[in-house]
Amino acid sequence: MLNEAKATVGTPSKTKPKEDLTWNCGWWDFYPLSEYPRRPVEWSNSSIIFTGHALQPLILARHFSSSKQFTMLSPAPLMSNPNNYEPPTIITCSPDNRWLFSFFPGRGQDGLCCLWQRGMELDNWSVKEWWTFASGAGVVAASWLGGPREWAIDPSTGVPTRLPSRGPPTPVSSPTLLFVTQDHRLVVCYLRFYVPTIKMFSCSLRQPSVASERQPDNSQNALDEVGSVKICINAAIGTSFGESSIFIAMRSQVFPLPSSSPPDPFPLDLSLSLDIEPEQTETYSTSQEDLSEDSTIEIAEAHLLFDGMVMGVGSRIHPPIENAPGRLRGLTFVCKPPTSESPTSTLNLIATFIDFGDYVSLPSSIIKCYPFSKLKSSAGEQVSWTIHPEVKRDFESGILAHVAQSQPVSGERGLYVSIYDTSGTQPRQTSKPTEVAVGTLKVLKIPDLSDDETWEGSPILSPVHRIGREVPVGAVVSPGGNLLCTIFPSPWSSQMAVQKLPRRKVDATETSIPPLALSFVAARLSNRSSDDLTHALSQPSMPLNEVSEVLYHVFVLLDRHTPGDFASQLGLTIESYRSRALQTSSSGEKGRVNANWRTAHDMVSLVACNAIFNDCRDEEEYQTDLIWQLIDLSSWIMCLLEKLVKECILSSDFTDPQSSRDGSNPDSPNKPSRILTSPVFLHLVHPTALQNLRTSLGHIKQFQAYLAKLTPRTENAQLSRDILLDLVECSGIDIQGLDAILEKLSKSVQEFSAMASCQPLPSMQIPLKETVNLMSKTPALDKARLFVKSFEMVDGQPHMPFDRLQKDKNKDVVSKGLLLHRSQGMNCLRCGGQTEYGKDLMSPRLIVLWEKSWARRCVCGGSWTR
Repeated sequence: MLNEAKATVGTPSKTKPKEDLTWNCGWWDFYPLSEYPRRPVEWSNSSIIFTGHALQPLILARHFSSSKQFTMLSPAPLMSNPNNYEPPTIITCSPDNRWLFSFFPGRGQDGLCCLWQRGMELDNWSVKEWWTFASGAGVVAASWLGGPREWAIDPSTGVPTRLPSRGPPTPVSSPTLLFVTQDHRLVVCYLRFYVPTIKMFSCSLRQPSVASERQPDNSQNALDEVGSVKICINAAIGTSFGESSIFIAMRSQVFPLPSSSPPDPFPLDLSLSLDIEPEQTETYSTSQEDLSEDSTIEIAEAHLLFDGMVMGVGSRIHPPIENAPGRLRGLTFVCKPPTSESPTSTLNLIATFIDFGDYVSLPSSIIKCYPFSKLKSSAGEQVSWTIHPEVKRDFESGILAHVAQSQPVSGERGLYVSIYDTSGTQPRQTSKPTEVAVGTLKVLKIPDLSDDETWEGSPILSPVHRIGREVPVGAVVSPGGNLLCTIFPSPWSSQMAVQKLPRRKVDATETSIPPLALSFVAARLSNRSSDDLTHALSQPSMPLNEVSEVLYHVFVLLDRHTPGDFASQLGLTIESYRSRALQTSSSGEKGRVNANWRTAHDMVSLVACNAIFNDCRDEEEYQTDLIWQLIDLSSWIMCLLEKLVKECILSSDFTDPQSSRDGSNPDSPNKPSRILTSPVFLHLVHPTALQNLRTSLGHIKQFQAYLAKLTPRTENAQLSRDILLDLVECSGIDIQGLDAILEKLSKSVQEFSAMASCQPLPSMQIPLKETVNLMSKTPALDKARLFVKSFEMVDGQPHMPFDRLQKDKNKDVVSKGLLLHRSQGMNCLRCGGQTEYGKDLMSPRLIVLWEKSWARRCVCGGSWTR
């Protein structure tokens, strides 16, 4: 990218302060931005970043922001003859994260398309089907149809609204994928319901055409000139809200037809005379890079047809966009949803150009916007689309490198643009910075392309060691619109960099809802990963109280829209505080946030345990073949109760909390009352958590009574019965007495959201202290058995400290039993737990629902990986 940094003056003497360093760019540093084909990068809604290998026909995948990486399974032709194919030029993932498509150009042969289908885990992909496209008819652009409707949230009130569907409906197919090919055709690729194989049909995009499943369109595009062929080199597919029209924009280039005779692999003629006249020199065909592009952008409109039985597609040709010369950098459609001011959605085509001129000076970059709107007839009906005059903007300083659509949760649409500086300085400091700003990310308005002043700019940071190396050639926005992932053109490595995107300026008088909280709500409602948003919460630059404030607003808004979804709130709490624990370097903060997310995980595990007990019970009876699984759950619940009551006993001050609060204690009138802040007390003060705890106590009591009245007929039955009875009776906890204390507490627990800060609120201190003191005095708890275990009294045994964290690592996060085959299970990306359930879904042994309930997601809501 940039030239090596060099000093602005000579080497300073020892008595003079060090001068700043400067760096400058040449035109060659930006030339990779103009090369075809583009290197693809895709950031899926499940937070998987897919990139193509620089030299091989492979797709690399990495989960953000964990260290999980894997390589996609290649179809048979790529595995058997990898040298026959180029690296992928198209990678696109479906909005529901279930499908992935890629195109691999052939080296002197047909290109290969592949469709993958995802399994239960994020890294479990299998090849659904592969097929070939002829040379000269490869895929240039791809887009999915039939995705879920998007959500928009009012930033002032936090009220969510679903936007209209985009594009035509797909009532009988899923997935449905559109291709624009090099020979100017639109291909519809789809899987019909209950049909195992892929179907395809296509229509022309250079002349009106109609095709269907039963009547394909086999027409060929005529040659533009004798001995030449026009090839589509860049294209974009766009759909609008509430409209069935599909728009295609294409950029073409004319190439000479190849000779009928194969080229000589060794064209050197050793008998060539040295005295050749200039006019006798042979003229060789120019390379693809040297051929000039068309100065127009072709526009076509397509409609997906369905008569109740047969699918079809029809195309209509619009007048091309003239006067668009220069090297086209990219094409993209931006759709603005309808608003109260504008009840109809609008479509805008964005084109970016980079012009190197005579290749002796820095290039110039231009961005153009072409608004599309629907004309109305005299009766007020919308009948056809028209293209308005272009809006143009030149960038006098800096080079426009990337353009991406901004999708704020408010529903507005704009453009993220990355502008790289052509020169800069690096201050010499005592502590050398690790990163230096080399450009700016900003937001442009549509369609006037002016700077949107309601958004803050964001610097583009580059590592100091990379200054003077290269400019990223590809960029993609994260699912939550918080980060930008860029890839570099190096052929020797697949390097990526992640930049922070601009954020909307917050006006304190306008709203009190943090924009990040709105993004979390939109991600939850849209069933998207929030890992890129959690990344912002995990940064040391964000104070811990701001993290609590963001989570508080998220929980309030979610509870208003989907009341009672306690498990999703716990999952977000686990994700936020665990990522914070992995990033922070402060030991004090690490211990606090670790306690926060582990407490939330215990709460969501209680929800899962109660669900399993309910599924394994038929009125008063339990499934006898699941007794040992239920004993594992009971053991885990009793360990949780033990930890809770021991914390209560150790935190008791043996005083009356009300008198301490009033300062009427005669023994210590000025002694401040102790504040109980341990996250474990949330089990007692959060109404839903307290109810779940009491429900689990009821399950253990009922299960214990069920086993106690059974007459064991086998040794296994006798053993299971004795283990559970010993587990409960020797625990030091009288379940009946403890439940009576919790019942009294439940009458004073208030409805509030304490999960944001993961600690009891001040308003709950009095009833909490009363309960804590009551537990320290109640005969329902046998303190000797709670604090002194029988194995600790065995003579001659070495001291073995109890390591709960190590014990939890050896337990199944779903069943709470021991992990027997750790290498064959699944790992949760959110909480780090492991399980062996759900990995054999096709096994006939799985006869109960709960074993399949967490096959796709962990009890905390996180995704599985192998």
